[in-house]
This record gives sequence, structure tokens and C-alpha cells, in this order.
Amino acid sequence: MAIKPGNLGSKADPLPIPSAFANSMAAAIEAELNALLLADGLPTLDIDNTPESRDRRRLFAAIARGVVRHLHDNLDAIKVQRLDSSQVSPTMQVEGL
Repeated sequence: MAIKPGNLGSKADPLPIPSAFANSMAAAIEAELNALLLADGLPTLDIDNTPESRDRRRLFAAIARGVVRHLHDNLDAIKVQRLDSSQVSPTMQVEGL
């Protein structure tokens, strides 16, 4: 499975969560913000494809895409150590950049 940072999809998409956004890192960020709002007794986010939701999701997608791009561009900084102490360079599959 590839890492999916997320994208906005079409403004005309009738789904409340466009497929380009669904199951992405950006969608996970949105879900976590909603959970934190709920935990503090604050109003939760509208989950729809309105211009306001798209504005919020644009920020989440930008953050997720920036994180994934940075990790992808700096793979040499990531080291995975096996139990036998040998180091390997991990590979990373990225979708949608």
C-alpha cells in the first residue's frame, strides 16, 4: 500500500469525502482534529464538500503533501535497524505527488 497524502478532488464531487481525499494522510489529520474538538466539547467539523470544507482540507492536504515530499526527498536520513544490527535503506511508495 502506498502512502496517500491526499488531494481535494473535484468541486462537483457529490460525495461528502471525495475519493482523492478519502483514506489519505490529510483525511487522517481532519479526523484527528475532529476527535480533539469533540473531546473538548467543541463543535465538530462538517464533513461535506462545501467551499468551507475544501478550504480546510486544502490546508490538511498541503501539510500532508509537504510531510510526504520531505520524507521522500530525504530517505537517506531514515535508517531502519534490523535485529541483527545491519542497516537497510527503506523504500517508500508515494501516491499522488
